[in-house]
Amino acid sequence: YEAGTNYDAWDVVAVDNLVYQCAAEPTNLFCGQTGYAPGKDQFWDHSWTMIGSCFGILTPSSSPNFAALTNLGGCPEEWEEKTAGEAYKESDTVSSQGLVFSCKRWPYSGHCGQQGYKPMTNPATPDAWKAAWSLTGYCDGSYSPTSSPNFDPNASVGACPDEWSAGSNVKYEEGDMVSATVSTVPLRKVAFRCKFWPLSGNCGQYSPTNELGGSLGWSLAGSCDGSIGPTASPSFNKLAVTTGCPAEYSASSTDYEAGDLTTFIVSTTPERKTVYMCREFPNNGYCNQSGFKPGSQYDNMGWKLIGACSGSLAPTIAPVVYVGSCTYNKCIEVGDTEQCTPGSTGCSCDTNDTAGPNCQRDIKREVCNDKPVNNWSSSVDYTTGDVVRIGSKRFKCRDWPNNRWCRVTAHKPTLENNSIWHQAWLEDGTCP
Repeated sequence: YEAGTNYDAWDVVAVDNLVYQCAAEPTNLFCGQTGYAPGKDQFWDHSWTMIGSCFGILTPSSSPNFAALTNLGGCPEEWEEKTAGEAYKESDTVSSQGLVFSCKRWPYSGHCGQQGYKPMTNPATPDAWKAAWSLTGYCDGSYSPTSSPNFDPNASVGACPDEWSAGSNVKYEEGDMVSATVSTVPLRKVAFRCKFWPLSGNCGQYSPTNELGGSLGWSLAGSCDGSIGPTASPSFNKLAVTTGCPAEYSASSTDYEAGDLTTFIVSTTPERKTVYMCREFPNNGYCNQSGFKPGSQYDNMGWKLIGACSGSLAPTIAPVVYVGSCTYNKCIEVGDTEQCTPGSTGCSCDTNDTAGPNCQRDIKREVCNDKPVNNWSSSVDYTTGDVVRIGSKRFKCRDWPNNRWCRVTAHKPTLENNSIWHQAWLEDGTCP
C-alpha cells in the first residue's frame, strides 16, 4: 500500500502480510487518502475490506494481456482534449494503444476530457486517468461514430411513466421510473429508472437529463410511447404485509443493531403501520440517532422500509436465559523454567559450571483449563478459540487474521444470519 495512490475499485494491496481490497465506486476515492491506510488509520474500514493474508511478492505482470480482455470489435475514436461545452459524458468510449476505455459516471466524467487524464499516455501523471476512465476491452480497426440515442422498438418499455419533478431525497425510490422528452417533432421520449439506495437519494434532486447530476441517481431504461395513468401516493397494498407489528421505534433506545425491526405509525384513523429494518454496518450507526428515526426525512440513511403490518408481535426478549453449565477448554502458553545442561542453548550455566538445579532456562508451557461460556462483551479482548454464547447457542472466535474482528462491536455474534459477524465468528454448536 502507498498513500496518495489513486486506487481503482476492487484493487488489492498488502499491509503487514494482510491483504485488503479497495471498495466500489465512489468510495474507492478514499482508498489512497490520509486517514484511510488499511488496517492502521482510524477510518480504514470505510474504504477497505480485509480479505486474507499473504507471503512473498507477486511478480510484476507485463503489458495488459489482451487474451484476458473482451474483444469489442472496431476501435472508437482516439482520446482528445475537450472543452466544457463538448466534454465527454458517462459511458463515452475512446481508444488508446489498441485498448478501449469508458468514461466513468459524474462527477468523475468531468475529468475525461482534461489534460493529465488521457488513458495510459501521461508519464507525468501515470495513474490519474484511472480516476476518469475504466478499461473495458480491446479493439481492432475502427467503426463509424454512432448518432444520438437510437430509438429501437425492441428496447421500448411501453407506455411512458410520468415526467420527472423535483423533490426531496426520498421522493423517488429504487426502481421508480420517470420519462423525459428528447424531441417534440417527431415526439420521442425515453424512460429512466431510479438507481439502488443510497444513489436513489439523488433521484428527486437531479433530473435524469441534468448533465451534471442526472447519472448520479438515474439510469436509462429505454424508449417509451404513450402514457401511464398517474398513481396515487404510496399504496399500502403494494407493501408486503406481515402478521403482527414489532415494537414501535423508541428515541431513548441506543441499542438498535443491523437487522432489528421496528414499527412506525403512519396514521391512527385508519390505522396504518409500516415496518422498518435497521441497515447493515456502517449505516446501522444511524439507527440510534433520533435525527434518522423511521418516517423522518433522512430515515433511509439508517432504516429500510420493508412492508406494512397489523396487530402486534409478542416481544422477543432476548434469548431465554440459560441456566445450565456451559464451558469450553482454553489453552494458553505461560512462562516457566526447566533444569538444563550447562552450555546448552538458553541455559543460565556455562559449560564449565557444575550441573544442578541452579542451571535453568526459560520455556513456554501450554496450560489448558475449562472456562465458562459467557455472553459477548465489549470489555473482553477476544482471541482465537474463545467461545461466547447467545442463550444456549455457541460461537467460536476465528483464527488469525479474522480474530482481530472478534472484539469489534459491529462483528459481535447475533441470532440473525448476518454476514458481518461471520467474518469473525464460527457457529460452535449449543450448550447442554
